[in-house]
Amino acid sequence: MLTACTLTCAHAQVRRAALPTDTGLLSIEQPIVPHETPPKTDLPSSEKVFGGVEQPPEYPGGTKAMYKFIIANLHIPSEAKEAGISGRVFTSFYIEVTGEITKVTVLKGLGFGCDEEAIRMIESMPKWKPGKWCGKPMRVKYNLPVSFDTR
Repeated sequence: MLTACTLTCAHAQVRRAALPTDTGLLSIEQPIVPHETPPKTDLPSSEKVFGGVEQPPEYPGGTKAMYKFIIANLHIPSEAKEAGISGRVFTSFYIEVTGEITKVTVLKGLGFGCDEEAIRMIESMPKWKPGKWCGKPMRVKYNLPVSFDTR
């Protein structure tokens, strides 16, 4: 019986030594995330969506100008005022190669008309400077939280 245990333990050590050098051990706190290769698409570069680009898209005039636009054009809905709702609507949209904003969606909303108002305000923005990759304009997904304060 002692011999069988020794052989099993020795076998386990051999298998462990045979693992590739880049294989690491996970601790209990680390989540196990499967590695997935993104699907290959034959879309033209103008239709591919990028999140990280060499030159990110920019609102005309920069970030300060964008905040001025938001302050000037965002209206708090009367339903939200009556209910005393404050918070953020998390939105997402695409900035096309032409700089136009398309497919505005709410990722996490507040309700009381705030979600619709955030979409309306974003859709009324002027064309942005598109993001670029290797000097070519690219379609980029952009996330923007919109704050509502009824105080």
